[in-house]
Amino acid sequence: MARRADLSETTCLRRVRSLEAAGILTGYRAEIDPVAAGFHVTAFIQVSLDQRVEAASDVFKQAVEREDWVLECYSVAGTYDHLLKVIAPDNQALAQFVLKRLAIYESVRDFQTVFVLDTVKCQRVVPSI
Repeated sequence: MARRADLSETTCLRRVRSLEAAGILTGYRAEIDPVAAGFHVTAFIQVSLDQRVEAASDVFKQAVEREDWVLECYSVAGTYDHLLKVIAPDNQALAQFVLKRLAIYESVRDFQTVFVLDTVKCQRVVPSI
């Protein structure tokens, strides 16, 4: 990394430590190809919650955090309350996940699944301001 940035190793390490301390660098991870790992289906699931159910959002969020196939979950404004990015081995497994893992929560009022046909861009690097 120091070579690519044309910095000394000491300077590079100091900058990395500074970014970590500032909370800008939040971790390190290996990138795994979902298809190579056996997950051939990616879908986005939009979920509406029944706001009349007390603490519906909190219960749903806690449940989603325990689901390994849910890669990302966002609370959103608009027609739906949450947007989930989910992977599954195949369509049948995804259907079982939706019907037996997501739809069972009494707070789930409605959901819509959108299947990914092709990934055009998936950028994990935050651009400079």
